[in-house]
Amino acid sequence: MNPRADAGLETRSGTVHGPSGRLLRIAKGVTGIAVAVAVWWMVTGWLKLFTPLVLPSPVTVAQAGWELLFDPRLSLFSGGIYNGNLVGHALISTGRVALGFLAGVLVAVPLGVLIARSRGFEPYLDPLLQILRPIPPIAWTPLAILWFGIGLRAIVFLIFLGAFWPMLLNTISGIREVPRILGQAAASLGASRRQVLFTVVLPAAIPFLFTGLRLAFGSAWITIVAAELIAASEGLGYLIMNARRILAAPDIIVGMLTIGLLGLAFDQGFRALERRLYAR
Repeated sequence: MNPRADAGLETRSGTVHGPSGRLLRIAKGVTGIAVAVAVWWMVTGWLKLFTPLVLPSPVTVAQAGWELLFDPRLSLFSGGIYNGNLVGHALISTGRVALGFLAGVLVAVPLGVLIARSRGFEPYLDPLLQILRPIPPIAWTPLAILWFGIGLRAIVFLIFLGAFWPMLLNTISGIREVPRILGQAAASLGASRRQVLFTVVLPAAIPFLFTGLRLAFGSAWITIVAAELIAASEGLGYLIMNARRILAAPDIIVGMLTIGLLGLAFDQGFRALERRLYAR
């Protein structure tokens, strides 16, 4: 029997592939989350090591999440103490992240390809990139506000910076990891430089590019919170900041968990797309 024919077989390393393997992985992940919630409840509800003002129980946080979702006093995008409900803030933050992320990717990928494929161009650009790369996106906030004002453009600019660097570095690494002999073989068969790039180099660099996409999107989510804490009047970061001002710890945790769950959902989407591409 072909060992690869059964999608549920276990390899020597203990990793299970196929649908059964993914279900097992999901089950383990759910178990890990359940254990974490149980420990959280034990610390806050049973042992009472923290006051509700410092760390509320999971039950209190769930109640706060329900109210932020369905409280009739909060409309979708405006009204109430938070200037909207949880769904409205999540939609706004997701839209901002999508804009900044797409801008970062669209700039980083061509620039990364240019740097990786043009060795003579790199010495001129690399010192500038190495100076700018360690600067965190949030450090650009004062300039972003001066240049674009408080609002969407400043926030998208900060998210762009957050997504740009992971995507750029992974693109450069991915292009350079492609064996040169593959391009040379394609060129010897009559392929042009453009055809070599789009039919040989970029497809071979897909694992690095998808890693870059996942890291860039994660960095964009990290940046959106910091940006909305300073330069926004709506969004999940704004909700968290307002909750801090009124000492509403359950609402703070609801906002944080929403960011985490959205990040997980998009990361799983990237993974599913990558698996689909490799399956073809």
